[in-house]
Amino acid sequence: KPGGIFVISLYSFTAQSPDLFRNALRQFVLSGDHKLILDLRGNPGGYLDAAWDMASYFIPAGKVVVTEDFGKNGPPNVYRSKGYNAFGPNLDMIVLVDGGSASAAEILSGALQEQGVAKLVGTKTFGKGSVQELVPITSDTSLKVTIARWLTPNGHNLSHDGLDPDYNVPITDADIAAHRDPQMDKAVQLLDAQE
Repeated sequence: KPGGIFVISLYSFTAQSPDLFRNALRQFVLSGDHKLILDLRGNPGGYLDAAWDMASYFIPAGKVVVTEDFGKNGPPNVYRSKGYNAFGPNLDMIVLVDGGSASAAEILSGALQEQGVAKLVGTKTFGKGSVQELVPITSDTSLKVTIARWLTPNGHNLSHDGLDPDYNVPITDADIAAHRDPQMDKAVQLLDAQE
């Protein structure tokens, strides 16, 4: 984008995503820009480890990224930043989210929002914060059982109602028909204001 703004769009969290993300961040650094838009709209999630790894580029070591809460069935697993923290306070960042942003996309965006790294722009996220596993019933039948839930650094249960953006910006059918993206426009406006 013009004006020193770099955009990274992430469509899912796969095993390859951390390497692809690292390469995109390398391009961001080489660009000389210090304003970043991370587009997670329509991202259904994927691997927790990928979201955890990506959050670690922005969040200081030891800060909570997400908690896996087992309720009465055991102690929680707390995932803390690995401390890559490549940018520190010199980064201005916006994350774009919508109703299609779910699971690992919510984990990453929630951690960045609550740790004060980025503002969220768009619409409320999907609200997929359950951890599930398959339990075999017979040789050819399994049952998917929820065993835990994901909590943001501040303890927000992602399954209850997703994440609220800092700036709620819907996209209308008229916007789509006219090829307008008011969410991206708002992100650019916010970053342009941070000189």
